[in-house]
Amino acid sequence: MTYIDGSGVLEDATNLRDMMDGIVERVETVFQSYNVNLPNRRYWTIGQPAIDCEQVVVSFIQMYLGAPGDEASSPQRCNVPRSAVVTISIARAVPIVGPNGRPPSPEKIQEASAVSAIDAWVLMDAVRLFDMWDGSGYGVGVIATVDITPPEGGFQTVNMNLTLAVP
Repeated sequence: MTYIDGSGVLEDATNLRDMMDGIVERVETVFQSYNVNLPNRRYWTIGQPAIDCEQVVVSFIQMYLGAPGDEASSPQRCNVPRSAVVTISIARAVPIVGPNGRPPSPEKIQEASAVSAIDAWVLMDAVRLFDMWDGSGYGVGVIATVDITPPEGGFQTVNMNLTLAVP
């Protein structure tokens, strides 16, 4: 693996990295404020993560020139904001078919679904935290959607697709 010694890197080159760190911290903060426990495994990555355990992952998907929601077909000046598209994923274990081949009970399915519903609500309620990068008030705005994947491999994932300005 190749690593960059970050000690000599200019501060502007770390904007995306710092933003990703900040998103993970803000997710932790909002879930704590709601007294909702998150999985212990929490990190950010580039591209789609493997869902192989309970975890919280912020995935960098794309960056573009312009404010969130700007038309990609319209030319932009180089001094306009840069926007990033990220996915915040919360993967949790869900009931699966038992060793005897019996499906999980409706109560167990609904219990796991209730956790996913809470995760979805708290993530969507957190959008205000992602538009306040410099602490002086709201930024240029965000675009956010939340979806939940079908259970796979014993896990179900709540995903927030978020487009926000890179500070």
